[in-house]
Amino acid sequence: MNSIKTQLLRLLAFSGVILLLILVLDFIPFTTALIHEKAYGLYIYMTVLSFILSFATLTIMKNTDQESWTGLFMGAMVARLLFTAGYIGVVLYLGVENRLLLVINLFVVYLFYMGFEIMGLVTNLRAISKKAG
Repeated sequence: MNSIKTQLLRLLAFSGVILLLILVLDFIPFTTALIHEKAYGLYIYMTVLSFILSFATLTIMKNTDQESWTGLFMGAMVARLLFTAGYIGVVLYLGVENRLLLVINLFVVYLFYMGFEIMGLVTNLRAISKKAG
């Protein structure tokens, strides 16, 4: 398993790529309509949530045996889903224009982070299976 620092640096680099993608889409004239005005706040929320969940997951992984890791990863994914649903619920309750675009933007960013988490999980499991075998 990679160190916590390495994993968080990879997450930081991935977050930078997502921010760059949002910036590019926001400043290209014919794609400006694809990015909601609250997309940057959404990005910050998802980035902070991902860092907190990743740090917690990696710290717990470091201090537990490998048999409980599957439940840990599933718990982190469910937590991300619940926190994201809570965020979108609060934002929609407080009132925002163009709700559908906001939800679509959130869903896309959520899928990017979930894909990154799954890739990290597969990488860690591959490293563990090589150690065992």
